[in-house]
Amino acid sequence: MTPDSARDDLAFLRALVDPPGTGFQRRFGETYAWCGACYGTQMVLHGLQYLGLVDGALAGLLIGLGPTVVFVSALPFILRRHRASPGASAISRAVGAVFSAVGVANLVLVVAIGSLAWRERSLTIWLLYPTTVVILQGAAWMVVYALRRRLWLAAVAIGWFATGIGMALAIKSFGALIPIAGFGFFAFMCAPGLFLMRQNRGA
Repeated sequence: MTPDSARDDLAFLRALVDPPGTGFQRRFGETYAWCGACYGTQMVLHGLQYLGLVDGALAGLLIGLGPTVVFVSALPFILRRHRASPGASAISRAVGAVFSAVGVANLVLVVAIGSLAWRERSLTIWLLYPTTVVILQGAAWMVVYALRRRLWLAAVAIGWFATGIGMALAIKSFGALIPIAGFGFFAFMCAPGLFLMRQNRGA
């Protein structure tokens, strides 16, 4: 081994590992926490609807669209705040690519499942969409676990899978489906996001 090859190997290894306080981790964690908080709160509000404590077409529209509006509005501020942070490692870029792919798949599922549910006039078919979304989240976290090899990442993935199975089993009962989904968003989206924001090293 020559000194030049040793330096090249060292540079490669550094590219695979995030430096302390990496900007990608803080940005991803904050984004994921916001997303979990928004959609977890949406489930709480749906629960209030189910109990008859919130009623009316306007309230239903606000509950249906409000969380997405809040999250999309917050996203530019999150990205701007972390714009000057240190760059991402190779693994972080791979993690970002996985979650970006899941996001695109979610949009495709809206069209695929939504169009079928509309044609069949079936709420049950439409509820397959959020169920599939949480399972895709679990798949993404399994990829992250394969890259990072940290047990808590696998636990998050298993939590998402369990949430998806629970939602599927409760798909005919809003009284069970809503709290299962709400717990999933808070426990496996908001909480991991907050945890990542507070870590000094890459997750």
